[in-house]
This record gives sequence, structure tokens and C-alpha cells, in this order.
Amino acid sequence: MAKDEWKRVSLSLSEKADNLLRTVARRKGDLSEGLRTAILNTNWDEVELVKRRKTYQKFLRTSFAISVPVYEKLKESARNSGVEVSVLIDAIIIAYYSRPHDNP
Repeated sequence: MAKDEWKRVSLSLSEKADNLLRTVARRKGDLSEGLRTAILNTNWDEVELVKRRKTYQKFLRTSFAISVPVYEKLKESARNSGVEVSVLIDAIIIAYYSRPHDNP
């Protein structure tokens, strides 16, 4: 069985996305798992992408590990949408964790 290659990705998250993500994080590593869960269980084409202003917005830095093939797909989707990967992931987090889940 081939071992997946992983890439560490640094993100700038909006306060809303960061707060939603941290509601599911109970232990070390939960943020990364929460990010991967949202990314893999959300239709990226249906999320609401919000253009970012460089001023007057607070962004919170975090990082997580993701498989290289999934990261490459994220980059391609972001490029096709005309946004940075952080903007796409921010929108994915908000879309996924704003809807009700039986077991987030």
C-alpha cells in the first residue's frame, strides 16, 4: 500500500471560521482533523467565497496537514475561482460547520 504524502499548509482564517472550527476541537490535533473533515465533506463549488480586504479585518493564523493530492485540488479550485487557498478553505469551514451535524 502506498503511503500518502502530506503537506503542511498555513492559513489565515477569518474570526468566524476560526470560531466555528474551534468549537469542534477538544484535543490536540482536532483542528487539523476538523479542517480535513470539512474539506472532504463539502462541495467546494457551492461555498460562498468572500473577497478579503487587506485592512480592517482580523485574521487568525493556523496550520494543518493535508494529503498532497487533496491540496493540489484545493489550489486548482481556488485558482479557478480567482481566490487564494485560504479564502477557499475559510469558506469551506464556514459552510460545513454552519450547518447542523449529528456528530461534528
